[in-house]
Amino acid sequence: MLDHLIPKLRFQLANAEKALPEDGVAVVEKVYNDILLMRNFVVNEFQAIKEDKNLSERDKDSSRRQVLEKAITKLEILKSKRSASDLIIELEAKLSATPPEGEDRLLRFLREKEVRERLATMSASQILSHFENSLLDGSNSLLLDAILNTPPGFEMLPEKILKKLRRVRGKKYYPEIVAQLDALHKLDSILAKMFTLVRSELDTLRRKYLPIYVVKKTAYSR
Repeated sequence: MLDHLIPKLRFQLANAEKALPEDGVAVVEKVYNDILLMRNFVVNEFQAIKEDKNLSERDKDSSRRQVLEKAITKLEILKSKRSASDLIIELEAKLSATPPEGEDRLLRFLREKEVRERLATMSASQILSHFENSLLDGSNSLLLDAILNTPPGFEMLPEKILKKLRRVRGKKYYPEIVAQLDALHKLDSILAKMFTLVRSELDTLRRKYLPIYVVKKTAYSR
C-alpha cells in the first residue's frame, strides 16, 4: 500500500539534492521519512483490521476508511508544518522595503514623483507596452523605484507584475534575500508535489471503502 509512490517520492528527493542547499534537502528528507512512517501506520492498522475476526466485512471497510481519514489528517498537519509559504511571504515583504538611498532623499522623492505624474495618464497595459523590457531587466532604476514606491492604494501595475519588479530590484539591493526566495520556492514546489501525490492516493483508497450508496450519490452529483 502506497508502495508504488515510493519511487516517485525518491525522485523528488533526488531533485531536492540537485537543486537545494543542505538545509533544504534535510527538510525534504524529513518529509519523506514522515510519509514512510504514515504509510507504515496505515499498513499496520490494515493488517490488524484484516486479522480481527470480530469485525464483519462492512465493519472492516468502515475501520479501514477511518484509518485512511486519520492518515489524511496526519498528512495535512505535516503539510502545514513543513510548508515554506510563511517564510516566503515574510521575505517577499522585505523586498518591498525602500532600498538604501544613493542620493539626496528629497531629490530622489521629487524625481520619482515627477515620473509618476507623467505616468498618471497611462493605463497599466500602456506602461508595460512602453517600458516592460527596461523594468524587467532593471536598467531603468528611476522608473522602477517610482513605480514600486507608489503610495499604497495608487499602484500603477497589477500585483503580479509588481511582485516581479520587487525581485528585479531586490537582486541589486537584497541579493541574499532573492537567493533565499529562489531556494524556498524550489523547496515549496518539491514538497507540494510530494504531498499532492500522497493525498491523491489516500483519497482514492478512502473512496474505495465508502458505502456504495455514498459512492453512487457522489457520482450522480457531478
